[in-house]
Amino acid sequence: MTGIIILTLRALVWVVIADAVLSWVVRSPLAFPRNVTHVIAEPLCAPVKAVLSPRLTGGIDFSPLVVILILHFAISLVARGGI
Repeated sequence: MTGIIILTLRALVWVVIADAVLSWVVRSPLAFPRNVTHVIAEPLCAPVKAVLSPRLTGGIDFSPLVVILILHFAISLVARGGI
């Protein structure tokens, strides 16, 4: 069971990375393939964006980085049996 959880969390990390990279190339979140990654990554990034607004950080959106760090922390917790 923990293997499935770890695999899912790692997949989420890659989806967040893909959405961040695609946001540099495909500006509209409604265009393919970003419409797929944005639907998954945005609910994860939205709470972080609410606290760490890009307006407060010079226009740079650090929410994907924070989400990736949180996901890696969750992966390490699951791998150690903490959850």
